This record gives sequence, structure tokens and C-alpha cells, in this order.
Amino acid sequence: MNQKKTFGKQNTADRPRIRPAKEPVDFLLEIAALILVVALVVITAVKYAGLPQQIPTHFNASGQPDDYSHKSMIWFLTGIAFVIFTGLSVLNRFPYIFNFPVNITTENAERLYRHATRSLRLINLLTTIMFFYLTWQSIAVATGKAAGLGIWFLPVTVGAIFLVTIYMVIRMYQLK
Repeated sequence: MNQKKTFGKQNTADRPRIRPAKEPVDFLLEIAALILVVALVVITAVKYAGLPQQIPTHFNASGQPDDYSHKSMIWFLTGIAFVIFTGLSVLNRFPYIFNFPVNITTENAERLYRHATRSLRLINLLTTIMFFYLTWQSIAVATGKAAGLGIWFLPVTVGAIFLVTIYMVIRMYQLK
């Protein structure tokens, strides 16, 4: 197998098709995200009847609501969270199809796949937390218990995902 040193050009058919064993932290990340998704669906179902007909469906950069729609849109938000959670969970079963910045060999496949799948689990958890908070705050704003998301929502969310992504890439180069 010819191992070129090109970024993202390795054919996925040339990669070992293995799944690294899960460690306790992997189970913890998956269970935490699953609990949040289930809680999100339950909270949406429980709170739905008490929502006013119009709820906030968009927030500006400072976290203030700037668009409203029918209360059924809360299910759209919950549905997006569920689809993303499910999609990332399924995708995580096939680490050999991920786009890696380094070439995957039989020697480094297990450690790089483990790191990549753990990183994706962390991204899945962060995304689920974000959607849980968005839904929770949308309900709170709609029922008059909050004024918005808060000024820190956007920078904290973007910062967390950005930092995890940067860490993932740096760590992959270290693990190669």
C-alpha cells in the first residue's frame, strides 16, 4: 500500500476496517447524550400544552428573541436534535470513513479511530447540550420565565465546538 503524505487524499478502501473497543469514558459520553435527548423529548412533550400559540424560534447574536412562530415549531427543534444525535451515533460506528488529516495505517488505525470516535462522541454531547438549552430557554422565554438565551450562549457554544475541533486535529497529528 502506497502511503502518500497528502492531506485528506487517502482512499478509505485502503484503511483497516476495525472498530476500537469502547472505554468507560466512551460509554459515559454516549449515555450522557442519550439521557439529554430523552429528557429533551420528555420536557417538550410535558411543556407543550402549556405553551402560548407563539414561541421564539430565532435569537440574535446577543441571545434576544427576534422571530416567533407557532408553538409546534418546538417539535422541529427537538426533532433536529434527535436527528443529529442519531446521525452522529450511527456515523461513529464507521470510523474508517471519516476524513483524517493523516494517513491511516494498520499500526495507527486503532488509536486514531479511538480518538476520532471519542471526539465525535464529545461533539455529539456538546450539540445535544446546545439543543437542550435552546429548547429549554425557548420554553422559558415563551412562558415569561426568561428574557432570552443570555449573551454568553453564542460565544460559549462556538468556542466549545471550536476548541474541541482544534484539539481533535492537534491530537491526531500527535497520535499518527
